[in-house]
Amino acid sequence: MMIRIAVPLALLTFCLGCGSTGPDDPLTGAWSNAVCFGDATRPDDIQSCEVKLRFEADLRFTLTDSRQSLPATAVNPRCNAIRTVTGLTYSTNNSGTLTLSGSSSSTLERRDCANPADNQGSMVDTRDSVAAGASSYSIKDRALSITSGPLRGEYVRQ
Repeated sequence: MMIRIAVPLALLTFCLGCGSTGPDDPLTGAWSNAVCFGDATRPDDIQSCEVKLRFEADLRFTLTDSRQSLPATAVNPRCNAIRTVTGLTYSTNNSGTLTLSGSSSSTLERRDCANPADNQGSMVDTRDSVAAGASSYSIKDRALSITSGPLRGEYVRQ
């Protein structure tokens, strides 16, 4: 009887030290900030930006980079440009490492433009693809801080 209890208890104790991913991972969900992904500063013709990171319970990762151009800019005035990066999966561990795996692909859509001819359905785009690799991160309250890698930045839980 003691052996029957000891083996499951040992497995439970071992698994408590395992890395966490999926629905119980504190990273799972949506996070956002107000920066333009891939740019150190906001481009002159852009009036607002938002980056959304989505970590799904099934370990899929999606990045959405939304930008609204200025109403009177010379190219694509008042357009909402939405880049969506998919194709990667993620994993985490108990030491603050986030790892993206696979290869990403990116699509671009433009809508709500001042000139209807500037609207554009979703098309393949390579500008904002995200490289696989490891990054350091931490979560405190509703804030996600990624301190290295292509997703580096401060994000707030949505």
